[in-house]
Amino acid sequence: MNVINAKWLSGQFKNTMRDNPSTRAVDIHKKISRKWNMNVTKSMSRRARALTNEEVEGSFNEQFKRIYDYAHEILRSNPRSTAKVKVDTIEGKTYFMRFYMCLKACKDSFFFCRPIIGLDGCFLKGRYGGELLTAIGRDANDQMMPIAWAVVEVENKDTWTWFLELLVDDLGGPNICSSITFMSDQQKVC
Repeated sequence: MNVINAKWLSGQFKNTMRDNPSTRAVDIHKKISRKWNMNVTKSMSRRARALTNEEVEGSFNEQFKRIYDYAHEILRSNPRSTAKVKVDTIEGKTYFMRFYMCLKACKDSFFFCRPIIGLDGCFLKGRYGGELLTAIGRDANDQMMPIAWAVVEVENKDTWTWFLELLVDDLGGPNICSSITFMSDQQKVC
């Protein structure tokens, strides 16, 4: 009697698939053999992976639908913060493109920091990828302090321009920011 079915397996592998969406059915099959000392068919492993994928994908889609709720909650709970969402509509479907955040406390705290802002970007791993752009300051105790961050579709001149324009506006505009040094690890000019 086989008590394991594809639906139960999909529940067992949900976190694995969320953390590593490229997990193959073969890997699931091997893990079942090792963990529960059970032999299931490869087709059941594929069905379990498909069910898990559908559930994880669905939860991601639901989260993207709520990005505006997240931005509004940030603005409600942190008055005078900045939260910007950029989407693109193609053939009637809305696609998430970018998200920018600068909390009011971070804006205010930066004026007690050294007038240097470090800029960096890093890849986001996972199903949807993208880039995380950050602006970091250094306080009087030589500790790093986040100023603003954004999730963008790709790191290029357009996304950095968008990010930096919002950052400069948050810090008081071009007149105030003209005395700030921006430092990046970029080796090339976009």
